[in-house]
Amino acid sequence: MIKRNARVATAAIALTAAAFGALGTVATAAPATATPSIVRTAAPSAGELQSKLALVLNSGAARSARAAELEGGEADLAVVERVGGVMGSVPGLTWAVQNPNASGDTLDADLMVTVPGYGTFPPIQIAWRQIDGTWKLTSESVDTIAYYAGQQR
Repeated sequence: MIKRNARVATAAIALTAAAFGALGTVATAAPATATPSIVRTAAPSAGELQSKLALVLNSGAARSARAAELEGGEADLAVVERVGGVMGSVPGLTWAVQNPNASGDTLDADLMVTVPGYGTFPPIQIAWRQIDGTWKLTSESVDTIAYYAGQQR
């Protein structure tokens, strides 16, 4: 009986060794890993940037939609709301986003502001940064616009 069990055990060990390779080596495989990918979308046009900024300044639009357009989200939106109030109080004030220039994940543009009786002011440099595939107005640009509106943080 012991001899028979020994033969069965020997056969089992031999089959196991054959299944895993000679001399008891075990095949291993490295776990699959994905390389991180950066989501890049095409740089928006001046018209698209104009629409994005118009949404941010639209106090009647959903706060979540407005904050989603800002690098600093809700924190930047508090500043933008004050700026929008000032801009809305100046009769005839118009603005336009012009000359967008993308470089990697940053896009610079000129914000042109015109006030009747004063004309068009020199361009204000503003920027968007691509974050998770979305171009967002940078917090620095929010501060720049706030500065010109007298609404610093």
